[in-house]
Amino acid sequence: MAKFIIRRLLLMLLTMFVVSIAVFLITEAAPGNVARNVLGIHITPEQEESFLNQQGLDEPFYIRYVNWLIGTDWQASRKIGLPVKKIRTEDGFNEWWAVAEDGTLIRWEMEGEDLVAEYLLEDGTIQEKVENFRWEVKSPSEEVERLTEYRQTVADNDQLDEDNRQLILEQLDQILEILRGNQPQDELLAALEGPESRLESLIDQEALRAKGSLTSTADEITRKNNLVRVLSVHERLDGANPEELEPSDIQAMARVLKNAADDLRDVNPGLADSLEAAGEDLGEEDLASAESRVADAVPTLNYLMGSTGQFLLTMKDDDYRTSLQHLADLTDPALVPLDNTQLSVLTPMLDEIADALGEDVPGLSGPLLLAVEDLQAGNTGTAREHLQTAVDHYRDLTSAIVRSESARGARVARTFWGVNSQNLAVQWEKGTGKIVWRLVMGSGWLATSGGPVEYIPLQKGLLRGDPGLSLRTGRPVADLLFTRLRNSLVLAGIAFAIVMPIALVLGLIAGLNEGKTIDRVLSIGGMMFSVTPEFATGIFLILIFAFWLEWVPGATVFGEQAPWERPEMLILPVLTLTLIELGYVLRITRASMSDVMKAPYIRTAYLKGLPRRRVVFKHAIRNALMSPITVIMLHVNWLLGGIVVVEVIFGYPGLGSYLLDSALFKDFNAIEGGAMILVAVAVGTQLIADIIYTFLNPRIRYD
Repeated sequence: MAKFIIRRLLLMLLTMFVVSIAVFLITEAAPGNVARNVLGIHITPEQEESFLNQQGLDEPFYIRYVNWLIGTDWQASRKIGLPVKKIRTEDGFNEWWAVAEDGTLIRWEMEGEDLVAEYLLEDGTIQEKVENFRWEVKSPSEEVERLTEYRQTVADNDQLDEDNRQLILEQLDQILEILRGNQPQDELLAALEGPESRLESLIDQEALRAKGSLTSTADEITRKNNLVRVLSVHERLDGANPEELEPSDIQAMARVLKNAADDLRDVNPGLADSLEAAGEDLGEEDLASAESRVADAVPTLNYLMGSTGQFLLTMKDDDYRTSLQHLADLTDPALVPLDNTQLSVLTPMLDEIADALGEDVPGLSGPLLLAVEDLQAGNTGTAREHLQTAVDHYRDLTSAIVRSESARGARVARTFWGVNSQNLAVQWEKGTGKIVWRLVMGSGWLATSGGPVEYIPLQKGLLRGDPGLSLRTGRPVADLLFTRLRNSLVLAGIAFAIVMPIALVLGLIAGLNEGKTIDRVLSIGGMMFSVTPEFATGIFLILIFAFWLEWVPGATVFGEQAPWERPEMLILPVLTLTLIELGYVLRITRASMSDVMKAPYIRTAYLKGLPRRRVVFKHAIRNALMSPITVIMLHVNWLLGGIVVVEVIFGYPGLGSYLLDSALFKDFNAIEGGAMILVAVAVGTQLIADIIYTFLNPRIRYD
């Protein structure tokens, strides 16, 4: 028996390994975009790339599988140069920290261009220190290659004035000469101090902060303003290949056109009709007709917005020269006459831009607000004067932004590997001017120059009991799985404890009375319950007991409570499962008992004169239970993972519904973790069934 159990356990491990590979490959091949599933369809390609990088999803599939299996903390330790450790906080959260040489736990964050270390003290408090000494110069050979290309970019930048261009190129040439000298790290840092300090003097931090506000304002308004979004739709439809657009993208564009048509209905009915017709064409997937209608509508739309829409789009793309020209157009009566139809559209847009800029760019938002007040009062002449003030400030501001970004990008990049507060091993980088997108909780996506450029999601791996984080929720899969498994075990355990004894007894009674009235009643009743779909049974019970009689709740809402703390909410889910299982197990038991009672050894027992009671209980029942035990053990696995319909109907937070939601989001870590649990349950229950066989039939032995 011991050898048999060991073989079964080894078989379980082999099965889990094979199933994990199969689940991974199926998940990998399944259609859908996990980044869009989790974050929405409106994320940009840059944001999608950042998300995939942060989650390690940009790695080849075989590397991701190995990382999931054996963990990534060993990779992180090698990159950081320090051991990494996972701790459990008093609040029950898992946190990863690096372990310093003296045993202190430490992690880092990048604030601006400063590297800030967080030390976990013995009393649980965190002490912060700026540790810029940890920055290291990036590979000189790589920097020579990058800065050589960057030098040509600066030379070709038509937005940069000539004086600043020459200053930056002069310092850049000195830096390239220093990098080619192959000096040690300390000497290299000292030699770079002179030219880099002169580049620092060209950087206007206030202008760079204002640039962030300009970008976020343009991004927010172009995402929310229906009229500006029409211009984006036109860009996507222009020359688009129907195969390159997802159905969800086409539907989203159709909604944009319809919403814009509604906004313009009272201003320009003809334009509104054209946009609505284009939206209908998209609904019918006639992209060519939709593109033609939108292209015809764009000039009129630009006229109504006074080129404000184009100003936002070009400002979002950092094309300051073009955006400046669009803003300056507002001061020219020949280009923007500011008639009544224009004012009805243009004035709210200018007000929206000024409000979004607010106190971050007062030199631009202030004149715009004054212009809006004059336009609302009908003082177009004074409004144009305020708009000219805004143009002048925007020209000076964008010139400072271009100079600052060009000077900042000419510096030598510094890098550092460490652990951050999001449980990631991160390589931070500064000095390249590269725009990095980061998802900050509570603030959304933020674009910064410099920051994390490479991530390693920290986990110990399945072999050490850590299947990673859920892509959908951001929480540890192990915690969520065991909570959901506990809930399913409660539901399945109660249903199992109720239905199995009843079903076995009724099945034995039906089998012993084959052909009699009680057999007919039990068989027909069992068939009726077993063939009725779970959703129908559940809905009927909700209607009867929750809505009509109002005896019990119709949904399961536990919050943070365990299921047994709200037993009244378990009644209908348990009753649904009981009715479904009752009929099936009853009929299997009835058929098995009927066959056993016809067996030759049963007839022999009767011929020997044994009483019926002894024949049934000593000889028949044991053998009759062999088939039902197999079915029951198989249904234990179904009760844990296959009761998705019941869990969804009642809103029950069980394992089945969790795996369903995870599969819809392509949440690989959660799907794999759940699959491993189900495999362990399936093999484990069969092992229990085989052991029970030895008690039911002494002739069965396992070597």
